[in-house]
Amino acid sequence: IRTDVISTLEAEVKDHEPMQALDGGGDGLHFYRRILSLLPLLLERGGHLLLEIGYDQNAAVVSLMHQAGLVSVKSIKDLAGRDRVVCGTLPPLPL
Repeated sequence: IRTDVISTLEAEVKDHEPMQALDGGGDGLHFYRRILSLLPLLLERGGHLLLEIGYDQNAAVVSLMHQAGLVSVKSIKDLAGRDRVVCGTLPPLPL
């Protein structure tokens, strides 16, 4: 979540979630970048990464996942028809 949006969140979110978990920096993508930078340590080759996203983050997170070398990147919609999860696969090493 972008820092400037946190104050507009519903009380049940902003009052009960740790600020560190909510604040994704100026563009809301800080944690995605951090996770993707650590991907070789966190995910085995051939493994799948699924990230929950905000309503306006789909294109940016898809792009970040491609830049990180993930393949088969796709979005999954929630029950309301909004992009909610972006998933991708860390390709296996060539033989």
